[in-house]
Amino acid sequence: MPPLEVLLLALFSLAQPESPQINPIPRAVLRRTLAEWNFDQDADGWAAEQHCIVSAEDGLLKITATEDDPYMHRRVDYPGGDLVVEFRARSPSAQSGSIYWTTSESPQRGEDKVRSFPLNRDGQWHDYSVPFHAPGTLTDLRIDPGTTPGTFEIDWIRLAREELHPLTVESVQTTDQHVRFTVKNHRSEPVEFSTLGQRHEIGANRTMQLAEPARHDKPLEAVSLELVTGDFPPVRRTFFVHHLEAETDWIVRPLGDFSLQVARDGSLARVYRGSELVGVIAPLVHSGGKLPALDLVEESPSLRFRGEDVTVTVAIEENEVTVSIDGPETCEGPVVRALGSLEQGLFAGLEYLGKGETSSSKLDVETDEHLRFAPDPTKVTMPLMAFVTDRASVAMTWSDMTLQPVFATPNFFDATDDHRMALRGPKIEATLQFDRLLLEETIHWAVARQGLPPLPDPPRSRDAQWKLCLEALNGPLRTEAGWGHCVEERWPRHPYADMASTLWRLTGEVPELPRLVPNGAHVRNESIFFVSGRAAEWKEIHEAQVRGILSQQQADGSFRYAGKYARGHFEDTASGVCARPAATLLEYAWITGDTAALEAGVRTLEYMKRFRTPRGAQVWEVPLHTPDLLASAYLVWAYVRGYELTGKDEYLEQARKWALSGVPFVYLWGRYPIMLYATPPVFGATDWQGCWIGLPVQWVGLVYAYALTMLAPYDDSLDWNQLARGILISGEQQQYPDGEYAGLLPDSVVLQTQERRPWRINPCALVSLRLVLDGQLDSLSVAADGKHRVAAPFPVTLREGRAHVQARSGVAYQILVDGSTIVDVTSQGNDVVPLE
Repeated sequence: MPPLEVLLLALFSLAQPESPQINPIPRAVLRRTLAEWNFDQDADGWAAEQHCIVSAEDGLLKITATEDDPYMHRRVDYPGGDLVVEFRARSPSAQSGSIYWTTSESPQRGEDKVRSFPLNRDGQWHDYSVPFHAPGTLTDLRIDPGTTPGTFEIDWIRLAREELHPLTVESVQTTDQHVRFTVKNHRSEPVEFSTLGQRHEIGANRTMQLAEPARHDKPLEAVSLELVTGDFPPVRRTFFVHHLEAETDWIVRPLGDFSLQVARDGSLARVYRGSELVGVIAPLVHSGGKLPALDLVEESPSLRFRGEDVTVTVAIEENEVTVSIDGPETCEGPVVRALGSLEQGLFAGLEYLGKGETSSSKLDVETDEHLRFAPDPTKVTMPLMAFVTDRASVAMTWSDMTLQPVFATPNFFDATDDHRMALRGPKIEATLQFDRLLLEETIHWAVARQGLPPLPDPPRSRDAQWKLCLEALNGPLRTEAGWGHCVEERWPRHPYADMASTLWRLTGEVPELPRLVPNGAHVRNESIFFVSGRAAEWKEIHEAQVRGILSQQQADGSFRYAGKYARGHFEDTASGVCARPAATLLEYAWITGDTAALEAGVRTLEYMKRFRTPRGAQVWEVPLHTPDLLASAYLVWAYVRGYELTGKDEYLEQARKWALSGVPFVYLWGRYPIMLYATPPVFGATDWQGCWIGLPVQWVGLVYAYALTMLAPYDDSLDWNQLARGILISGEQQQYPDGEYAGLLPDSVVLQTQERRPWRINPCALVSLRLVLDGQLDSLSVAADGKHRVAAPFPVTLREGRAHVQARSGVAYQILVDGSTIVDVTSQGNDVVPLE
């Protein structure tokens, strides 16, 4: 490598770019162990403090709980700062634990000096690390091993002090002649460092630019900068520079409508569409920033490269490239870089990007969780990363969900404006697709290639499920005033129609209620109005609702949002803002045939064709910009009803598109008992702070699944009913199985600990979804023949000017004819109602 050049380009500078480049390399840490307790002889000073017995046996520290909320502590005397408690433990039942501490500056325990952490409760040994900041002198440590009875065992405990490296390589710029590195000193005093045999000093809180000449002698060049300072581990960043004009020996293979060029030295590959370069795989593999020396050992049927410690295979089938990497240590590859202007991007479970958007932005979450370029793999819902540019669609899928996916646009790893995705692990197999598809079609490709996973076993029989739901509806959710949407007191009790309808469906009995309040559940069920003599009241309620929606609709068919969650979004509307009222209008038109509601709904359907991203359906707490499964749900709902009412195939195509958009919000793999088919609701956070990524909120998935059952009769490109049933079963798994909240649905479930978190929600949406998936009616049945339209609380068909209703003998009910005439019926079982 040529000697480093020091460029006097803002050598000492406080200036920062307007949009700082994301640094994907965490600051190096110097860790010094302050104390270690191994319990070979005794408890090493650890003592019980509350509701437990602490003993040392067989080299283990055992904490046996005598009541709920046990904890132990130890007095200490160590310098504070950035500290970490590490320990190896096993727990039979606890879901979470906590570390408390006190210092000389703050001697009283409190919620300002606590860190909680998830515990694995599988009874196996696991290592835990809990970082915390304690200014002054650390004086006491307390460990809470969960809140439940049992014996918690610890093999060892270690207390360490961490010090962040003062230097970082903040950013990089590439030019035709140089690669320029910006080095920052985070200390309030000068720091000396050396790199490539040269020593430098950088001022307090200053930046320095260093540059290395670019060689241009190969198509792919690895350029590295290593900074050495005192006792700290070296800081190293490597960038891979692609030189388009550099010559090498290429192996050319057809790739569908594209062509693949692979360098004979195995360093990289290029993908062309005609003469246009649409993407590069650069490098095919690297380890720690170093390119392995590879020899081509096989050219047919696949390309096989072999190095000292790694083997790389490149196989081609139609427009797919499968890259297999086998190495003894963690590698990264294939590093795929899509070229062109970004139209859309997807990292399943984490990012759903629109035109020109950047990944790991703070538009949807402002905490450190906005950094999603190399997330915990359990936050990835399905194996798919994809970019759609003005040149091509490039998608990647894989099977091993323990691999670490990497996703960045623009490519801040290599300081280029391309779009980067890769996998990390010792053994990697990834399949790449190059095409000219819309983003949603890459989702279909990945699901079709992998297949929907088998359904999990239902947690209970159908009869037991109904019994559990009835227990919830007749339990603390209900008072004399009615039901709460959730059990907590902040949710007022009302005689909600959805709950009354669900009870009638499950028991056949109409609850005696002085009045009905619409809604109550996340999926409407309004059959109770038609079996309690209140069909006219139902019509009045919905006419008023439609009038309210029409008063808010803009002339172009859109709906607008002007609240605080509009901050950061590029306009005052979104697909979810428009889809929900559109679905309401078209649902009313579906039941009644109302022309004003239909025309208004269709105007919104036409307007919504401009949208690419499902977002903005939960603006009561989530930013307008945030990708949102609930938006996908209402978009499917609205477009299916639009198709049924107008017969326009384009609306069915839109419904399918938006159904596909919701798939990346569904876990299509599982590591924990509750995980498969669970549904994180948004790729963002409440108030930009409370992040929902990787945290299932199943009620949102239930609405989406219900919409899928509406689409399923008209589209078989995926098994929508299987996807919906998987979401249903996950919801039934998540219900509280017993106790005070039996049958209620938690607002969310922490996958790692399987902890159910409030709010505790009524189960009506679960009942509705199971009924329709089992081929039964949950709410109102609608039949139309071009002349008449009939809505009934029992299955209805139209033949020869008559409505045929399959009811229950002796039941009094009402039907609505053509949205205007209400007919009272006392059932004979199979009822025939003349319409003319």
